[in-house]
Amino acid sequence: MVLTPIFSEALQKRNIVTRKNLSRLIDSTDYLELGMNNTAVVLTKNIFAATSSVHSALPRQTVTEIQPWEKAAIEEAAKECFKDTTTVVTPTFSEALQKRNVVTRKRLVQIIDSTDYLRMAMSNMAVTLTKNIFEEDPVLSAYPSPPLQNSTALPFQNTVVPPSVIDTVVLPSVVDSAAPLATSATKTTKTVPPLTFDCDTDAIVELLGDIDLDDLDLEDPGVTDIFIDVGAITSAKVNGEVVLYNQVIDHYDVDMILENLPDGAPTAKQSNRVIFGQTLHRLATVMYDGVITGVTIRVGRSVSGLWPIFKGLVEGKNVLLCGAPNVGKTTTLREICKYLSDRKCLCLIDSSGEVCGDTDIRGDIVGTSRVFRPEDPKQQYETLLDCVRNHSPDVIAIDELNTKEEVAVCQTIALRSIRMVASVHGNIEDLVFNPMLNKALGGSTQALVSDRVAVDGKKVVTQRTTRPIFDVVINIKRTEVGLEYWFIEDVAEDATRIMQGKPIQVRTRRIVGDEMLETVEEVLVSL
Repeated sequence: MVLTPIFSEALQKRNIVTRKNLSRLIDSTDYLELGMNNTAVVLTKNIFAATSSVHSALPRQTVTEIQPWEKAAIEEAAKECFKDTTTVVTPTFSEALQKRNVVTRKRLVQIIDSTDYLRMAMSNMAVTLTKNIFEEDPVLSAYPSPPLQNSTALPFQNTVVPPSVIDTVVLPSVVDSAAPLATSATKTTKTVPPLTFDCDTDAIVELLGDIDLDDLDLEDPGVTDIFIDVGAITSAKVNGEVVLYNQVIDHYDVDMILENLPDGAPTAKQSNRVIFGQTLHRLATVMYDGVITGVTIRVGRSVSGLWPIFKGLVEGKNVLLCGAPNVGKTTTLREICKYLSDRKCLCLIDSSGEVCGDTDIRGDIVGTSRVFRPEDPKQQYETLLDCVRNHSPDVIAIDELNTKEEVAVCQTIALRSIRMVASVHGNIEDLVFNPMLNKALGGSTQALVSDRVAVDGKKVVTQRTTRPIFDVVINIKRTEVGLEYWFIEDVAEDATRIMQGKPIQVRTRRIVGDEMLETVEEVLVSL
C-alpha cells in the first residue's frame, strides 16, 4: 500500500495524465484498488513473480557506459576547451560535452577516467590536459551523432590514437592544487620611476642592544620581521622565509629589549603591539603562562613610487586591500592615502599606529590625511562613526577590518556617498567564505539550483546575498618574482564566480626596476 499522491507522481513521471483520471486507471487493472477513502492505493495481487523471469532474460543496459560515439565527442570537446590552455574549470568542459549530446550528470568523473589524456584537478573543480591531442590528423572525421533509440551504435571510424610523447610542447603531469590556475593573458609594459625605501634601521639596532644578527641587512626591503625567543636562536623573516642566526636568547636579552622601549612593553589594551620611537617599526610580545618570553619586531618602511600601480584603478572607488600577513597591505594603504588626500578630506583610522608611526611629520607618509587613533582599538568602529558625524570626510581609510561590526559600519558609510579604503587579512578566496568579513564582498548563502545548472548532481550552491561594499579589491601576493598586485574590478560578479569554482578576470601589476608589467588574464582561485 502507498499513498495516492506517491502513485500518482509515479504515473506522471511516465507521462500518464492522472487528473480526474486516477480512479479509472486503477479500475482498469486487476491488481490495484483504492483504499482508505481514496487516500491510498493497495496492491491486491502479486505482479512481481510472473515477470521476474522475463526481466531476468532481458539484457541490462549500463546507462553510464561510455559509448564509442561518446569517446569521439569527448576528444572533440577536449580539443575545443584546451586549444589555448592546459587547464579549464569543470563547468566549461561539462558544457562542451553537453553541446555534443554527452550526458554528464553524475558521469563526469567516469568520462574523464575513460581517457588517457585528461584528469581531474583541484578537488574536481578543474580538468587538466595531460597529453597532446592536437597533432594533425587528416583521416579524422567528425564524430557521428548519438544513436537513436533502439538503433545500434556504430563504432567510430578512422580514429588515430594520438602519440603519447610530446616533442614540441611539455605539458605538466602534476598540477599544484594550492596555486591559482591561469588561462591565456594579455601583457603590457610601462616605464615608471624606481621605488625608494625609507627605513630607520638605527632604531632597531639600538633596541636590540647586544643582540648580534650577524650579516642581516636591515636595509633590504625583503626583511620584514625579527623573532627573539628565550631559549632559541635569533631568526628573521627574509622574502617570506625564516633565516636562522647564531645567538641564543635568554631572559636578560628580552628584558633588555623591553627596557629600551621608550614607552615600555605593550598592553592588552593596545592589542599587544606598540610603535617604538619616531619610526614605523612595531613590537609585540610573546607570552607564556603570564610571563614575557619573546618579542616580534615588524620592520616598518615608507615606500615611495608605488602610485603608478594603482593610478587609474582606485580613484573615486571603494577599495579593499587584502592579502596574507606581511605582504605590504599597510605600506600600500599609506601610498594610496597620500594621493587620494590631494584636495580631499581623507580621515585615516590608524588604531595601531603602524600607518603613520609616532611622528608628527606625516606629509611624506600619508599626505594631507587627517589621522585618528582610538584610545581602545576594540572601539575602532566608534571612531569610524565619529568621522562620519563630525568631520565631513570625502574618503575614510582604515587599517585592518576585524569584526562584523566594523564591516557593518563600512557598509553604512559607503551608502552615504563617502568613499572607503580598508585593509583586511586574507586572500580574496579566503574572504569570500569568511562568515565574519564576507559581507564586505556581498555575503554568502546556500541555494538550490535546477538540474540544468547543477554540475555532477550538486544542486546546492553558494551565492551572494547583497551588493558588495567595495568596488575594487587589490589582492597583494608574494611570489618568486616579488610582490604582485591583483586587481579584481568586478567584485560582485567575481565573488559569485569564486563561490561557484569558476575563473575570474584579474589585472596583475608589478614593478621590476623601472618598468611596470601589467597582465590581464583569467585565473582560477580556490581555498
